[in-house]
Amino acid sequence: MGEWLPGVSRRSRTRVQSRVARLGDRVTAAPRPEFHARLRERLMRDSAPPDDDLPEPPPTASRWPPRGGPFPSLLSVLLAASAVVSGVWAYQSMPGDAFYPLKRAAESTLFHLSADDAERADRSLGYAETRAREVERLLGSGERKNMIGETLQAMEETTRSAVRSLTRVRHRDTARAGQLKRFVRKQHAQVSGMIPRMDVEDRRRASGYLDYIEGLAPPE
Repeated sequence: MGEWLPGVSRRSRTRVQSRVARLGDRVTAAPRPEFHARLRERLMRDSAPPDDDLPEPPPTASRWPPRGGPFPSLLSVLLAASAVVSGVWAYQSMPGDAFYPLKRAAESTLFHLSADDAERADRSLGYAETRAREVERLLGSGERKNMIGETLQAMEETTRSAVRSLTRVRHRDTARAGQLKRFVRKQHAQVSGMIPRMDVEDRRRASGYLDYIEGLAPPE
């Protein structure tokens, strides 16, 4: 243990050595497990950052998108109302109006969506009657008489389309024959009543149309 301090007796030196020997017997070679646990806990606590330095968790995405207020609902209502108004104007439009092409396009779409030839014939006969009403209104307007000839031609083409559809129907029952006869009778009365108010060219076209439908089912 090195040199002892001067003045220390041999007896005192022996007593100190004895105490050191007894103390060494109590000290183990390794620290106890409790010491390891306490040391680890203290080190973890001292090394942890303060709460203010902890990063904030990323924001979680909301399950539902934020509502845009009443504007989208109002816009939907306005669009629906515009569609309804446009449909009404198109239905009531006349040749030469801005919405008239939309009316004819809707008729063509419904015609091509028909389930069979019988339904196509029904639609075509209805469209021919619509063209006749348009001719009558054009004669009364006095401003679009130049559209009469074109409307008469469309009426004849639509009637011929109806007849072609009817010829493809396998079973031309009594109801179909009666429908065509009623159509011819109504068209003949309406168109013949308008001929005196037409000019020479339109009168010639209307007379040719009457000759055509009379050959289908002569009016009674």
